[in-house]
Amino acid sequence: MRYLLVSLLFVFIFSACEKPETPYSLPPRPIDAPRMLQVDLGDNYEQQTFINFRDSSFVKATVNINSWDLAFDCNPNSYRILMNGGKGVLIGKLATSDFVKDLKAREVKFAWDAASGGDSILIKNWNLNQNTVYVIDRGIAAAAGGKRYFQFKIKLLQSDTFMLEVADMAGELLRTVPIYRVTGKNHIYYNFESMKPIDFEPNQNDWHFCFLPTRWIYYEYNPPLLYIVTGIHINPKLVSVATDSSLTFENISAKDIPNLSFENRRDAMGFEWKIYDFGLGRYLTRKYVNYIFKTTDPQPRFYKLRFLDFYSKQGVKGSPRFEVSEIK
Repeated sequence: MRYLLVSLLFVFIFSACEKPETPYSLPPRPIDAPRMLQVDLGDNYEQQTFINFRDSSFVKATVNINSWDLAFDCNPNSYRILMNGGKGVLIGKLATSDFVKDLKAREVKFAWDAASGGDSILIKNWNLNQNTVYVIDRGIAAAAGGKRYFQFKIKLLQSDTFMLEVADMAGELLRTVPIYRVTGKNHIYYNFESMKPIDFEPNQNDWHFCFLPTRWIYYEYNPPLLYIVTGIHINPKLVSVATDSSLTFENISAKDIPNLSFENRRDAMGFEWKIYDFGLGRYLTRKYVNYIFKTTDPQPRFYKLRFLDFYSKQGVKGSPRFEVSEIK
């Protein structure tokens, strides 16, 4: 007992003599310090995920790629309507101004949008002939869970309003649907099964690029081979991008910027940031490829990004990990 009392007395005296700990503020993180980010696209890469790499909450929206068929450009001076290549959507034009009775899919010559967008899309300048009848093939996924084919026409009511007339393959009008451009966004989306517009895309000033399944066309084959890949689309309203494999990521600095060529095509980053190694039976990221972003600000800011992995810590594919830092 005596030893216990002595021990407790010693602890009390030592604690009483100990100086209070002085709070210490950590230095601010350097603005150009790399950030390590990782996103889950799903086991089958089915998620369309919008990224803002400057924000602490870097995932701005995510949606299943099968949730939409068409994307309407919200720019008031644009008549671009994109099809969902990642879902396998195809569209054909008919040489008629009326819906066709008992139309068969085999009677339609279907076509696709090129991955780069721009003028290489099927539905363009439709405003010059608003009686054109289109036919949509919504892809194999739609065939499993709903109707695959529809006929439709597009009208322009006002500069901010599209009107979609939708008919089935029997030629019966099903619905007339207004679709309103949304100020501050790049696109508003539409699903033929639900016959409703879908508004999931973040504001155009709130995301830099988007992971999504997309369609790549190998024209060297006859007929051309249409292949679904895990691609990246940039937000051209906010950034342009340069691709480089000659520089070392850690050493890229402001002096390298004048030697880079920047592009604002939506598919400028493409899908070859990863490759499949048949020997290893897994995807490998091309760590030596650098992506340099230039913002559209009056005083542009520059960022460098590279991919480090395509797998989660648990070894599940479809989880790209990348690092990004500002170039000063």
